[in-house]
Amino acid sequence: MKRRDILKYTAFATGAAISAPLLSSLLVGCQSEVATNSTVEGLAFFNSAEFELVKKIADIILPKTDSPSATEVGVHNMIDHMVGNVYSEKERTNYKTGFAALTKTLTGNDLLATITQLNIKDETLPEAARKGFTNLKQQTIAYYLSSKEIGMNYLSYLPVPGEYEACITVEEAGGKAWTM
Repeated sequence: MKRRDILKYTAFATGAAISAPLLSSLLVGCQSEVATNSTVEGLAFFNSAEFELVKKIADIILPKTDSPSATEVGVHNMIDHMVGNVYSEKERTNYKTGFAALTKTLTGNDLLATITQLNIKDETLPEAARKGFTNLKQQTIAYYLSSKEIGMNYLSYLPVPGEYEACITVEEAGGKAWTM
């Protein structure tokens, strides 16, 4: 069995939220510069209008506070790169179906209000749109937390692990949660 097959089956078994950072680091590896520096002209999956919508949604999910917004750390570029270059044809088709339903639901509506309804799993909205939003939300959070900027500057980061301490408080860890 090939390494990519093993990773794909692991991703199916554990879910996108848990495996997305693992997949991005293992499959993209040294190519992370390509993903964070892509432009609208170099999109791998979305067209320019869809890409702009992904950016808006990502910044609604994770806006700028005392930490950078999702788009400031390149989450939108990573989503486009992963779906366009790593997903299989069947996975891309499924993702496109969910994203199209999400786009249709958001068109002509108040973006923030509709996303809030999708986030609370409002049963009046289409199931496909809710699934499309959930996929995009999981990717946004996973890629945000696994970005270099957030991992090194906003989460505790230890590039070379030291001694393992199982039961320590957050204060003993420097007041921050640990990066992956």
